[in-house]
Amino acid sequence: MHFSVLIADMNLEDYLGFNQHIKKYTSDITINYSTNSKEVLFNLENKNLLVLNTNISNYEQITQRCKQLNIAILLICENERSKKDYDYLLSPVDYDELYFKLENYNSLHVKDIQIKKEQELSSSIINNINNPLFLTDGENVIFSNQYFNQLTSCQNEDEINGKYIKISNIFENENECIQKGDDSWLEKTEKEDNKVCIIYEGAKKYFTIQKIYLAHNHTNIILLNDISHEIKYKNDLFNLLYTDNLTSLPNRAKLIDSLQQNKLNLDAISIFDINSFKEINDFFGHRIGDDILKGVGELIYSCIKDYKQLSLYKFPADTYCITNTNLEQDKFLEIVQNISEEIYKKVFYYEQYEIDVRITAGISFSNKNNKLITADIALQSAKKDHKDYLVFYDELDKFQEYENNMLWSKKLKTAFNNDKIVVFYQPLINNKTMKVDKYECLVRLIDEDGKVISPFFFLDISKKSNQYTKLTKIVIEKSFKKFSDLPFEFSVNISYEDIEDPDFLDFIKEKIKKYNVSNKVVFEILEDENVKNYELLINFVDEIKALGCKVAIDDFGSGYSNFEHLLKMNVDYLKIDASLIKNIAVDENSFKITKTIVEFAKNLNLKTIAEFVENEEIFNITKELGTDFSQGYYFSAPIAEPNLYEFTGENNE
Repeated sequence: MHFSVLIADMNLEDYLGFNQHIKKYTSDITINYSTNSKEVLFNLENKNLLVLNTNISNYEQITQRCKQLNIAILLICENERSKKDYDYLLSPVDYDELYFKLENYNSLHVKDIQIKKEQELSSSIINNINNPLFLTDGENVIFSNQYFNQLTSCQNEDEINGKYIKISNIFENENECIQKGDDSWLEKTEKEDNKVCIIYEGAKKYFTIQKIYLAHNHTNIILLNDISHEIKYKNDLFNLLYTDNLTSLPNRAKLIDSLQQNKLNLDAISIFDINSFKEINDFFGHRIGDDILKGVGELIYSCIKDYKQLSLYKFPADTYCITNTNLEQDKFLEIVQNISEEIYKKVFYYEQYEIDVRITAGISFSNKNNKLITADIALQSAKKDHKDYLVFYDELDKFQEYENNMLWSKKLKTAFNNDKIVVFYQPLINNKTMKVDKYECLVRLIDEDGKVISPFFFLDISKKSNQYTKLTKIVIEKSFKKFSDLPFEFSVNISYEDIEDPDFLDFIKEKIKKYNVSNKVVFEILEDENVKNYELLINFVDEIKALGCKVAIDDFGSGYSNFEHLLKMNVDYLKIDASLIKNIAVDENSFKITKTIVEFAKNLNLKTIAEFVENEEIFNITKELGTDFSQGYYFSAPIAEPNLYEFTGENNE
């Protein structure tokens, strides 16, 4: 905060060079000048110090006004006896002496601000420890503080007991909370998830309960801790992650979450895609394109709204999905055909334009675990064959899959035998210091021709051939060895498949003991739809943390994260999903989700990492949102040796 000074003197010649003089020493002091006494009175607002020559007219009025505004006064006098009630300098003014005075007043001003901040902080701490509190024997409120009285809109304990027959009648019936009128509420406060909801001034307030049992009189002190802001962050994040921003329909992430939580038992899925929508978007513009997307969504919904067994989802881009929980196959096919016909007959009018839309559908009744994949395979095949729709059958995906599996299984085996599984390193930049704080360790395969192969080509094959954990262990061994003598924190990627391996944790403990890197290593866990046992995952995190390691959740915001379980996991970092970061400069929804994730993380004291930072624009946006670290090709591609220490402004290819 700048220190603002007004110099008021009839003759300003003495100060002509003072601005240049003071700029040599400081930029914290702002100086204005005036020779007019009326102008001085007008310009006193927001000033910290007035340097006032006693020869200026209206002198007494000016000093009186300064006292009212609490503005310090430094007089310029002809002699020492002119004014002894104020600090003063003798005329003509000596630059160094004036500068010394200004610096002194500035220091006092800064100290005053610091004192005020400390006082405000102390007041804030005192206020924050004043939670709603009451004493109960389980049936009646024996004592209540003013904050609990305010919460219940009562004056005292007698009024509370008269208003509520049961103490638990204070609570509201809300999901995942202790319910209204629950006679066993006191016992339930001992559980970890002991939330309650209370209506206060027309709004829902959420609290956790801390119970302290007093054995001498068999009563309980109940302390309520307000978590309404955490619930709000969670709900806001859920809405952003699980709702399509344009159509307000549930999105793909919502469907996957419902499937993961076993909330849906699907008989069939149909995925619809608008034909040549990019051409419509490019030719007519995004505004009309968005209107068509909304119009198609409304038309599909009108065709299924009378069927409770069917639900509509909006997938990314120009794709929609209908799920069927209990409708016979023939009827479901009839509805899909009807949707295709209705969209074919529909003409969208925009000004002088008439726009016709066609869709293609992929349908799956397959008993395979993932109907989303088989429906998408059917959709792609229907497009390739120029059909309005196609029902998945097993032959669609087997031959190409088998050929690809055999090719990369062979390459993997060769790489394992010849020690051609290597690690590359991509730096993570500290957004405050612009220095390299960490590296992510990334697996690569060197093929027979010496080419460096991305895991995109062999990672899934390693899972299918039960070699994935072997791959992970090689990366861990080589990464631990590399960073054992380097001054960087580093991260390795592990998956739920690794954690399921009963020997995996012992392997980690053995390597940590061998290379002594527990204070450097971060385990990045991809929490996706494959997670079946969250208790196993949470226990693993606790074990790792007990060793002194850190934990990050990878691809956070991709839609799979279960926030209830995340709050229980003692993680250190959230790595924001690349699909959000790479679109943050052009997609409003990606921006909103990223902003909410950063705020959510800060609320939980977690650090955030933005990956896929590919250019300066993306970096500036994510940094402004408050992310702590950045990773991406704007700073450096993955490199063979972790030898970068800071970002120089030049990409390291």
